[in-house]
Amino acid sequence: MTTPVDTSNWTSWALQDRQLGLPVLGLRHPPGWTAQGDVSWNALNNESPEHHWYQLVDGERNAMVQGWPRFDFTWPGGAPGQPNGHGRAYLPPESPDRLLGTLLPQLLGQGAGQPTRFEVQPLPDWAQRFHVGPESITPGVDYTGLYAVVDAPVQGLPRRYEIVGFHYSVTNQAAFSTITNHGLLVMVLSANANGYDDVRATLWAINDGTLPNPAWNAAVNRIGQNNAAAFDQQFAQARWASFQAEQAGIARVGQAAADLRNTQAGNAQAAFNAMMAPPPAPAGGPGVSAQEAWRNELGGVTAVEDPTSSQGNTKYVSSSTAVTWQNEKGEVIETDDVNLDPNVNSSTTWKVVSRYGE
Repeated sequence: MTTPVDTSNWTSWALQDRQLGLPVLGLRHPPGWTAQGDVSWNALNNESPEHHWYQLVDGERNAMVQGWPRFDFTWPGGAPGQPNGHGRAYLPPESPDRLLGTLLPQLLGQGAGQPTRFEVQPLPDWAQRFHVGPESITPGVDYTGLYAVVDAPVQGLPRRYEIVGFHYSVTNQAAFSTITNHGLLVMVLSANANGYDDVRATLWAINDGTLPNPAWNAAVNRIGQNNAAAFDQQFAQARWASFQAEQAGIARVGQAAADLRNTQAGNAQAAFNAMMAPPPAPAGGPGVSAQEAWRNELGGVTAVEDPTSSQGNTKYVSSSTAVTWQNEKGEVIETDDVNLDPNVNSSTTWKVVSRYGE
């Protein structure tokens, strides 16, 4: 990417981890540049207990090389952006370039305005750039190298950034669901745009000459493995406790469901029996049995005394009309008009038919 730079008179600097008593990494920088950084450990964050950062600054040319703390995320489990309590933040998985775009305002720093340029392309030699050997490549993890160029105003001055990084993503079956852990490790090189080309080779020489300490990496990996084993045991215990609670809950729910089904079945049977039961026979009502009255009700008819029958025979008329008239010929008039008198101007005699029970 750049032309070679003479680093023979550069100053050596190491980022020290006070917790482990080992240097995290070492680098060389030109005279006049300042170096600073820090290593933090949080024992409660057993998924990602360690984070470190460093930066090299040339105050004269306002140039900078920054090694950012690793951005670690997990999904699902909580609201996006909220910590999960184990060293990661909740964030849905997305493409590496989109994740870089999400983090861009943080990487550009305070005072940065809206970028006027943001170009992202693959970085095939990411492992070489970050000095990641084959022994450090974890099977089952997807890695993607990224290289981006960004132009953005900072406090009114145009500034250029070059960002190199790699994205990782791994999906595993956790205790209760599928969990995706993913993240991004980035280095940011920047300077004022009008002098960037003059200092670019120096920025890249610092970045490419930064070497991780294998002994420190090995110590961190052992801690990570121990944490993973403890984490797996914790999840196994949680799975067993959850299984027992689930079985007890299933039994309780099953019994409640059975009771509900029995109650519903009993209620349904009672309602059906009540609907099918014939109504009681009207007290003192002649001529129609209870079963026959029930059949008449279901059929939308009602039994009446036939006034033309000397034996008091029964006939059936509509049960939905208010008044039924019948003449000596057996003809019937059914009406809802209670004021109607069919005897007016009639050559036959009409009588109101008596319904049983009325």
